[in-house]
Amino acid sequence: MEEDLVKLDALFDSIIDEIQHPEKAGTFVNPFAKQEIGEIAGLSQAVAVASVRISNDGMTAYANVMSKNENHKPYTADDVMRAASASGVFYGIDEEAVKSMAERQIINTDVVIASGIKPAPGTDGKAKIKFDVSENKPVPNVESGAEICHLVTPHAGRDGKDVFGHVVPAVQGKTVDFVTGDGIIKKGNRFYAEYGGTLVCRGGVYSIVDEKVVDKNIDQSDGIIAYRGTIIINGNVSSKGVVKAGRSVIVRGTVSNSVIEAEKDISVEGRVTNASLSAKAGNITGTDFEEATLVAGGGIGAEVLTGCMVKSVTGIDCTEGFGRISGGEIYSTGDINCIVVGTREHAETHIVMGESEEFVQETKNLETRISKLDSEIDKINVQVNRIREKEKEGSATLEDEGFLEAALRVRAQKNAEKVPLVERVQYLSSIIALAKKATLRAKTVIYGGTYLKICGFSQIINSDRPHASAYSNGTNIVVK
Repeated sequence: MEEDLVKLDALFDSIIDEIQHPEKAGTFVNPFAKQEIGEIAGLSQAVAVASVRISNDGMTAYANVMSKNENHKPYTADDVMRAASASGVFYGIDEEAVKSMAERQIINTDVVIASGIKPAPGTDGKAKIKFDVSENKPVPNVESGAEICHLVTPHAGRDGKDVFGHVVPAVQGKTVDFVTGDGIIKKGNRFYAEYGGTLVCRGGVYSIVDEKVVDKNIDQSDGIIAYRGTIIINGNVSSKGVVKAGRSVIVRGTVSNSVIEAEKDISVEGRVTNASLSAKAGNITGTDFEEATLVAGGGIGAEVLTGCMVKSVTGIDCTEGFGRISGGEIYSTGDINCIVVGTREHAETHIVMGESEEFVQETKNLETRISKLDSEIDKINVQVNRIREKEKEGSATLEDEGFLEAALRVRAQKNAEKVPLVERVQYLSSIIALAKKATLRAKTVIYGGTYLKICGFSQIINSDRPHASAYSNGTNIVVK
């Protein structure tokens, strides 16, 4: 009897120690998971205690019947199930495992009696880009309608459930963005080129730059090279080559005896000789222009202008390199900045700067057209207001209603016709205002043979040959 009590005390001491220090087992032990088996009173038989511990992730429940004596009273599957229930284990119970454990009377050994379902993580979405493009690697000549990218949608994860019956949320798949700029349209999960051009990635944004790239020299045999966007020529343009762009033109080589026209800018890296360049609403930039015709709705930037016929709206900048303007005819409504005007040999150089009589006359003509449209619109408004009054009075006829509909339609057309005229007048007015303050700045010298016609209140600043700072309209100055 005394020996049984000692054994019983030792057994309960071990149970209490496990309860107070579960970290020794590395898992959580629920003190209420102890299920006493056998008769304690009289201690006629050995005592066994069933316990259940749960793995840290809550996905596995282990049953263990602890006993110091193999002659304990046999335990049943119900004893184990009661211990599981006391531990809060309700889900994923393996009844066959519990039954087998009881049949074999396994003691002092962990037996898996319940398993949860682990959550299945989702899969992330993907952006499958169809071209080998990067920040430093654009893809030229992508055709209109070409597929650029296919977005693979993420797949949702599947939630799990632990042995307590609690839902364990799954990690969901992440969506992937494909950030686009101009020229790329989305249809469903796919992206396409809205128009042909160069596919670029800038700052993580993909777009189609409206460009056509020509990797060869251009001449008359190629016919007219035309494109609605920007044309980039990685070569020379010569022998009566013709290039026309709806936006800009970039030539990596030279241009000679050819024609280049662009709505926006023209840039030439090599020398330009005996060529005609026209940038309708942009700038012309390059290094050395000789015997060339340059017409720019914006400005012109060059190192040397020799014998050229130049027309520029916003000004001419020849302050880099030699910075020389010599020979030819130069017309500018904006500032002209250079280092040298003319040559030591007194090459005849004609410069007309300041207010443009052409722009002034165009402005007057446009203002006359706008005034006429305003008068026509005022007449229409009188008729519209008359019919509106009749509508209020209830005396408007079907004929009146028909006339009103037609009048409103014509008025809308007149207003639409007026908008671009007003915008053009505003643009010309700004240019004329700029021209009235136009300045010719020659950093070092204005040589003899230079003919200056100053229109409007313009001025000359020259360190070598000082002149009066201001000139009245139409003044001709000859530097001898």
